[in-house]
Order: sequence, then C-alpha cells, then structure tokens
Amino acid sequence: MMRVAALLSVSLLALTPLAAQAQEAAPPEGAPKKSEGLGEIVVTAQRRAQNVQDVPISIAAISGEALSQAGIRDPRDLSLLVPGLSSQAGTAATTTSLFLRGVGIGDFNSNTTGAVGVYVDDVFLGANAGKLFNVFDSDGIEVLKGPQGTLYGRNTTAGAIRFTSRKPTDTFTANGSASYGRYNEIQLEGGMGGPIAGDVLKARVSGTYLKRDGWLLNRVTGHKLNDLDMWAGRAIVDFTPNSDVLVRAIVHGGQNRGGARQFQHRGQGVDFAGNPNFSASGVPLDGLGYADTDNNLNAGDYDVEGKERVDVFGASLTASVQFDKVSLTSISAYEQVRRKTLEDTDASPNNVLTATYIDRPDQFSQEIRLQSRDSTKVNWIVGGYYFHDNLVTKSSYDILRVFRDPNDLLGTFDPVNSIGNFAFPYTQKTESWAAFAQADVKLTDKLTVTGGLRYSTDKIDFDFHSAFDDVIFVPVLDFTGSKTFHDLSWRGAVSYQASRDVLLYASASKGYNSGGFAGGSSSDPAQLKPFRSEKLYAYEAGFKSELLGRTLRFNAAGFYYNYKDLQVFVFDTSGTIPVQRKLNAGNAEIYGVEAELQAQPSRNFNAFVNLSLLHARYKTFTALSAADYSGNQLVNAPSVAVSAGFTVTQPLPGDSALRLRMDGSFQSETFLAPDNLASNRVAPYALANARLSWLSRDEKLELALWAKNITNTRFTTYVSPVITMDEVNYNDPATYGVQVSFKF
Repeated sequence: MMRVAALLSVSLLALTPLAAQAQEAAPPEGAPKKSEGLGEIVVTAQRRAQNVQDVPISIAAISGEALSQAGIRDPRDLSLLVPGLSSQAGTAATTTSLFLRGVGIGDFNSNTTGAVGVYVDDVFLGANAGKLFNVFDSDGIEVLKGPQGTLYGRNTTAGAIRFTSRKPTDTFTANGSASYGRYNEIQLEGGMGGPIAGDVLKARVSGTYLKRDGWLLNRVTGHKLNDLDMWAGRAIVDFTPNSDVLVRAIVHGGQNRGGARQFQHRGQGVDFAGNPNFSASGVPLDGLGYADTDNNLNAGDYDVEGKERVDVFGASLTASVQFDKVSLTSISAYEQVRRKTLEDTDASPNNVLTATYIDRPDQFSQEIRLQSRDSTKVNWIVGGYYFHDNLVTKSSYDILRVFRDPNDLLGTFDPVNSIGNFAFPYTQKTESWAAFAQADVKLTDKLTVTGGLRYSTDKIDFDFHSAFDDVIFVPVLDFTGSKTFHDLSWRGAVSYQASRDVLLYASASKGYNSGGFAGGSSSDPAQLKPFRSEKLYAYEAGFKSELLGRTLRFNAAGFYYNYKDLQVFVFDTSGTIPVQRKLNAGNAEIYGVEAELQAQPSRNFNAFVNLSLLHARYKTFTALSAADYSGNQLVNAPSVAVSAGFTVTQPLPGDSALRLRMDGSFQSETFLAPDNLASNRVAPYALANARLSWLSRDEKLELALWAKNITNTRFTTYVSPVITMDEVNYNDPATYGVQVSFKF
C-alpha cells in the first residue's frame, strides 16, 4: 500500500500546478462542454431510472468511459474500482468466483451459480464461463451491495453486478479503439449504430477481439503459455412503432481459443504413503520427489500444455409497453455455453493428474414486470420470474498415468489404487419460479418507506455417474437425487431526504441462495449429500451526500450480516487424493463500514478514494474430520480494502489536451480456504495503474500510453491441493502498451 500511496501522493503534488491551471482554463471552442462539479449518475437498480444519490442502496456505479479508462475487461477487474468486491480465479481462463463484502463461494464446478448475481441487459447469466464475455461496448456497470433478493432473486445473497450495453441511438454514431501492448497483446473494440427506418427501427452492432502471447515459459518445451485468444460480438435492434412501445432484440456470441491456465507447482512434503518427503535442503517435495525451486513465477515445467475452447451464444427479446399509469415489461432470454478445458492439474513435468472439463449449460429465462409510472406518492412493481437450466457435463481426471506402461495399459490399470482415467459425468436440471413485489411509499416530501417480498421455488434434479473409463469400464458410483427448496425473501427500508443534496437511509433485508448438489468428482454417495440453502439477514444504514456546490460526493454505509447455513467449498485431504466437498457452515458474522469520496473541483480535475473495512468470521463451523473453523476469517474477505485515483487534464496550444489518469488499490491479507492455513494465505498487496492520453480539440480522437500493475506486484489468486502437491495460481505480470480511440 505504501508504494501506491506514495506514487499517488507524489503525482498529485507534482500535478497541483497543472490542476490549478486547468481550473482556470476554459474549454476550447467546439469541444464538448463539461459542467463544473460532478455529473448526475442514472441507475436502474430498482427497475426504474433514478439518480444514484436518490437510491437507498449501496451502489457503485461506473460509466462506460470510466471502464475504458481503467482498462476493465471483465468482472474480475472491478475490484480495482470497487473495494469489497474480490474474485478467486479458478481452473480456467474464463471462469471465476466473485465475492462481495466477504460473501461468496470459491467453488469452480460447473453447477455453481455463486452468491453474486451477474446480469447483462437485465438477463441473469448462470454459467461461470459465460460471465466474462460481456464487458465491451459498455454503457456502464452497477454493483449492488447486499442481498438483492426482492427484485433479483435467489443468486444474489452477496449482491448483483449489472452490465448495460450501449443501445441504438437516434443518429448515426460510431466508436472504436485499437491497442497494442506487452506480450504482443492486440485488443480491438468497436461499435456503430443509428436509425434504419426513421424513429421506428434502430440498430447497433459491436464487437471485441483480444489476442496475447503467453508470458509463462514452459521449460520442458520452450513454449510460452497462459496466452489469450478470444472474441465477442453483439447486435441490438430496437423497434418502436410508437412512443409507448419498445421491442428490443439482442443477439450476442463469443469464443475463446486461448490456453488454459497453467499453475505454479508446490510440493506438500509428503510421499504417496503420507510419509514426510523433503529435499536435503528442506524443500517440500511431491510424491515423485519433484519441486519447482527457482521462485520464478513466469516459468514452470509442464508435461501438458492446457487448452481451452469456449463458445458462448445468447439471445433476448424485451418488450415494453407504456400505458396511462403503468408499464408492462417482458424479458425472454436464452443462453448457452460450450466449454472444454484441458488442464495440467499437477503443474509438473510428471503426469500425475490431468483434468478435462467439459460442460454444456443451456438456460432459458422469462421475466414479466408490471410497474407504476409517473407516480408522485407510490412507486410499485410486481412481477414473476421463471428460470430453467439444463447442464450436461462430461469431465474426467486422468490419475497417476506416470505409473502406467504405455505398452501395457491394461496390465498397469489399477482402479483399486485410483490409477486410471476417472470420469464423472452428470446432468443437472434446475427449474425456478418466483413472484415478487416492491413498493416505495412517500409519506412526506422527505420521508419514504420501502417494502418488498419475493417467494421462490427452486427444484434441482441431479443424475451423477462415476467410473474408471479406461481400457475397460469399471463403474464406481451411480447417484440420482432431487430436491426442492422454498424461500420467502424480503426487504424493508426507510429513507429521509434531509436536504436537496443529502439522503439518509436504513434497511433490513433477507437474501437466499438455494441448496443443491456438489458438482465435483465423487466416489461415495456421502459426498453427494445435498447441501442446504444459505440465508443472509442484512442490516444497513448510511447516507449519500453532495457538498460544496456538488463538487464533492461523500457516501458512506455501515452494515451487519447474520449469515446462516452459508455454503462453503472445501477439499477433503484425509486420503492421498483430495476430494471436493460442498458443505454448510453453521453461522457467520459480518460487519463493516464503506465510504466513497469523489471530488471534481474543476472541469479538468477529478479524484476519488473508496474504502472498505470488514470483519468477517465464522461463528460456528465444524468441518470435515471434526475440524473446528469457528473464529476463522471468511474466504476472500479482506479486513481493509482501498482504491484511489485521479484524472487531470491539461489544455495545450491548439485546443488539444493531455490527460493523466492514475489509480491504485490495496487489499489486506485474505485466505483462500476456510482453514486459514498459511498455505492458503494471500499476503497484503497493492496495485497501481496509469494512463497518459492526448485528446483532440473535440475529444473524438485519443492517443494513449497505458500501464497496468506497473509495480509488477504478484499475488496468489487460487490454491488447490492435488496429489502430494498444490497447484497455485498467480495474477498476471505488469503489462503496458499504446492505444488509439475514436468516436463520432
């Protein structure tokens, strides 16, 4: 943190004279006019357009321009701007687990929806791999903190992230950017749209392409790994036969053909019999006596070079009809993902464990909302939601092939000692129904009360099989289960508009995430015992304010969570081969304070500081083998998280300008597993980013130099026990490059 703080402080001091000059400089003729002070941010968190400062919910709202300036590519990058939001990178380049205020689950399996709901243009995305293809041509992102069960449903115990894409415009518009950076990174992004048939028919198309060489040297082959190769596209058509009717069709798709994530190897210091196994110098070895000892995070020894093939497709149809005093909205959507990942799970030159993950989720959702419009006293909304997901997986682990003789595969096939190809295909069908209602009642001109309810039913059918599918077929386990979960979620809030620029609020709510079945490899029916629904009771109070002529925005909130039956993902390491388990912890207690400060004293200078202080501990949690984790810190729950930055614009002769943006973030220590062992600890770390741009007179052309993670800070993002070893994932090294952007 000290490095980032010092860097920001020195830069701010050095630029003070420039900021002072910028305050006095008038915008050049023909340039976009910028008002003094902070502009209004419009959000639709409560399913209607509102100033974010008028919504009694903790929301981080980030504009599309800010996303581009900060280099945000997917939800994993949002922690740079939203303290309290963190991610845990899983086994693939296109999957992740999200955490908000310490609430989340680090389960990388295909049937996990997580506790942070991800929505794109009001469509919920259930598949993990499909959540990382939508941060392009963005109009903005809203991060809603705390349970959002009333309006958003079962998968929002921690909160919701809402992505909004740019929509068709009344006149022709276009924008694009091209970037080249370290490791031959090429990123292209663009969009264009406008009227096709007057005001009746409008359209917009957009796309992005990202390709980057790998940065991780495989010392066995000399190849560079952890490369990127992906694209995504979107088309939107708006049909408005009159001013009261809007029919919007959206089609999107994407593809990833890059490398699967390659990990660093860490021996556990035991052999296959569980006996101590260390080198003469005390380095912990794996069961075959191997250790990666060079401490070079940009190199490793791999016998398998992983690949990932992901295909994403989705379509939605939104119809909105405005009546005299109400509006009716229908959103029908279909999403599918096809993923196949080949992974060198042991991260070593020996073929101890190679994973193949194959999943094919197909989801359909339908939402209908009826809500009031133009009401001064009561704003209400009622609706229904249906969700159907059919997930088919065909994953497998090739275990201990290092002990097999390629000329005698049958003779060296030993399923009793788990030597062979272990397949665990399963099918999961999820069907959810919900009805919801919420109303804001204005008791006086300043006092508003809010109440909401949502009743949900979730039915999950699970059909699991495991077997050694090798030279011969040896069945291990056949399991069929079905479970239905019911829940009534609620929210109550009161807000008081103390003045034109100050809002006070307090709320109480209940969030819910349905139970289900674990989706990992299993050989024992006990491992597939269904886990229960988790419930979170949240209490929050805060204020939102704009001061000094709206040149300063200061928002803060305090919260307390009573987290019951929280779902946790753990590894059973009692045997030689770790087994994935999903359990219910007893209870957890979370409380904290968050603050957001943003200042814009002039049209050419803007700065922000965001702070999160968090206490997140298991109150009661007896895990496997009677291990007591009570009092331990929750997974991915930093006690302190800070982000800060500034943007300064310096006018130049000829009416062009230079713009400098710097931002940094700090996170205190976290743990990647409930056991809080040192091997699962992430040390405190800080990151810093910078961007220097030249802008044309009308700001329609921008040339930029950019750098991300300029201090080359490395930290652990994921740890998984394998067989006598751990696979350890780290963040990417420093990157930098140039970019040209245009718009008209």
